[in-house]
Amino acid sequence: MKSPVEFLPINKVLLVDDDAAANYLSKELLEELHAAKEIEVAEDGLSAIDKMKQKNCPDIIFLDIKMPGMDGFDFLEGLKALTLSKSVKIVMLTSSVRPEDKEKAFTYKGVVDFFEKPLTPEKIQMVATTYLN
Repeated sequence: MKSPVEFLPINKVLLVDDDAAANYLSKELLEELHAAKEIEVAEDGLSAIDKMKQKNCPDIIFLDIKMPGMDGFDFLEGLKALTLSKSVKIVMLTSSVRPEDKEKAFTYKGVVDFFEKPLTPEKIQMVATTYLN
């Protein structure tokens, strides 16, 4: 078991990805590092929008691009219509290496970073220390 990393835990994280294995590994890593007090998972953009409407907003959303139904960009469009209680930081966590996807992602309010999968302890620490603490 790894020791907890050096930052205050994130209050709430939302993982949005249709890849069950990626969600499982990301959630396990966040739990192992004691990086988040609460972790929710949505398997597509529509489920993520529903979660955003029902509960308190996450501090960080790790968002995949390529998903069936409502993909990551559709989710970002849908998020514009919501009145959120706080500003949410969105980190694109995707297997896409297309420069145009990265460029497009940063045109959306709230997108603070763009990472290639998988989520790693270093990426979690960087996000927590750069965008939250």
